[in-house]
Amino acid sequence: MSRSYFAIYLLFCLLIAIAVWMMSYSLILQLVWKDGRILHLMTTTNPFAPLQQFLVYSNSRPLRLAAIGSLVPAIAIAAAAAAFGLRRPANPLGDAAFQDTASLRRGGWFRKDGHIFGRAGRNTLRRKDDRHHLVIGPTRSGKGVGYVIPNALMHRGSLIITDLKGEIFEHTAGYRASKGSGVYLFSPGSAKTHRWNPLDFVRTDRGSRTLDLQNIASILIPETSGSENAVWQGIAQQVIAGVISYVLESPQYKNRRDLGEVNSFFNAGVDLQVLMKLIKEKEPDLSRFTSESFNAYIALNERAARSALLDIQKALAPFRNERVIAATNVTDIDLASLQRRPVTIYLAPNITDMTILRPLLTLFVQQTMDLLTREHNENALPVYFLLDEFRQLKKMDEIMNKLPYVAGYNIKMAFVIQDLKNLDEIYGETARHSLLGNCGLQLILGANDQATADYASRALGKRTIRYQSESRTLELMGLPRRTRVEQIRERDLMMPQEIRQMPEDRFILLVEGQRPIFQTKLRYHLSEPFKSAAKYAAEHPVDVPETEFVVTLPVPVLSTGDNQASNLDPETDEAPAPPDMQMTTENAGTGAKKVARSIRRRPGPNAVEKAKSTLTSSESAPAGNRRAQIERKLVPTGTRLKTAITASLAAAPDMPFSRRKNIQEILAQTIPDPAEIGLE
Repeated sequence: MSRSYFAIYLLFCLLIAIAVWMMSYSLILQLVWKDGRILHLMTTTNPFAPLQQFLVYSNSRPLRLAAIGSLVPAIAIAAAAAAFGLRRPANPLGDAAFQDTASLRRGGWFRKDGHIFGRAGRNTLRRKDDRHHLVIGPTRSGKGVGYVIPNALMHRGSLIITDLKGEIFEHTAGYRASKGSGVYLFSPGSAKTHRWNPLDFVRTDRGSRTLDLQNIASILIPETSGSENAVWQGIAQQVIAGVISYVLESPQYKNRRDLGEVNSFFNAGVDLQVLMKLIKEKEPDLSRFTSESFNAYIALNERAARSALLDIQKALAPFRNERVIAATNVTDIDLASLQRRPVTIYLAPNITDMTILRPLLTLFVQQTMDLLTREHNENALPVYFLLDEFRQLKKMDEIMNKLPYVAGYNIKMAFVIQDLKNLDEIYGETARHSLLGNCGLQLILGANDQATADYASRALGKRTIRYQSESRTLELMGLPRRTRVEQIRERDLMMPQEIRQMPEDRFILLVEGQRPIFQTKLRYHLSEPFKSAAKYAAEHPVDVPETEFVVTLPVPVLSTGDNQASNLDPETDEAPAPPDMQMTTENAGTGAKKVARSIRRRPGPNAVEKAKSTLTSSESAPAGNRRAQIERKLVPTGTRLKTAITASLAAAPDMPFSRRKNIQEILAQTIPDPAEIGLE
């Protein structure tokens, strides 16, 4: 029912009330006071005679009583007419409809604060509540100019926003800084960035520390349930958590506690199991968690160890980049103050680097979420996660699990995607339904795929359509007879094809507990105050520090200079040896201590050259001294290695010939020929 029809019908009911009042007034005078003159005038020459008499003689008590008594039938009849005429027709098949301007005003959509969704005429549609948002729209549908940038400009509180193109930072950072917000740009891999070290936020108390380490490991190496690799992924999580724990607690890693060092540990070029054994010998005071993680990896067979190591190296791939290492070695971004004062963080990796940097961004978002939900504070500042291009982030099960209750921590989530298939590809259909159920405000800016169009059409609901059919028949006398039949049927408020063909300047907003909204998109560069705010931001850019590269250092235990560390020299030509080719022996005759060696570890092509250079540098010395120097350097090492390999071969008479031959070749390459270096 339109507003004009409603107003006209109310005026009609008012006229009915006046007419009934005048008639009742005349009848009361006729029946009670036996005066029929007013009734006669009203029915003959002057229909307004009762009203005129009352206005002139309103001080008369009998006339006032007659007037008051006449109100009862007048009001009753007018109310009945209004109820009959304004009642809505029955809609047994559905009464879906969009909100009109009056209902929007009653619903509080024209407020001065809150999150921005679009325009209704000259008014901006804004909503302030604790419900999460889902924004769906294909490329160039106005997600950025209509939702992301306006809300990034006007949100009051802390903001974490993904900005893969760098446009949001350019158009909003300066304005937010002018409003008192701390502004940070985390752009790993770029020439300018603020820094964030995830290991700085690991708690130090025993129980919490273990949980934080396991959370980091599960984010870096997500476990794929039901996959054949799930076992290796679980082992890899345990091992990487143990190494992170070691880096955090070892005194040798002071001022070096970051994931770049963790990556260096796993790419040291030595046998990882032997390295862990050496660390346990040199640092016996390791925590229980670290020791058990090391023991779990040391106990693995060759295949399991290799599989776990490959998963770990793949997960740590971002930390092979010097700029990423520089961006994660210390922390500039104060995550702990997000709920105390306004802080704005832009996650802005180069879009071409997303494949490599995706795990790092996922770790940032999930770790921040963990920090914000550790303590419940009703007075906490609102934190707004605006995850533009949500599908570009890695699968984040923790966010999906926490989505139903993070609103209680004053945290609002906004997911911006291109279509529902984006969610199905990453999370599956079941998780998609859960996400949709937890997002009370769903902004649909367009649909290029059938799944999104079908969902929007179903969510809008059905309405009842009435139409009449007429049939004509001839009776016996030749007279026509008409029969009219009213039929009803249901229809989608908007059919899927209508949603796909929706005008470019229109949007649909699905609101939990309210009728949907169909209004006009907002363009921040055409509307105030967004236009002025964006202009200010462009004219007052925020300074971002240059990337400071970090000096790469070897694993501390490999640079201590003792004999065991030198035996694990990372400068090797081949990959670390598998666990089942580690050979140790004990020389009982001389009481020599146990020696651990990697079969694949060898001096490489520089070994002989090094020996020759030693010989050349000592040519001026007497022959005896030169011979003694070379023997002291080469003979003990060669003897121990030869003893170890010979003993191992003797202890394994069933070893295949090919493997025995390989070991003998390694022996020949490892111990230089005496004639070649001048001993014979």
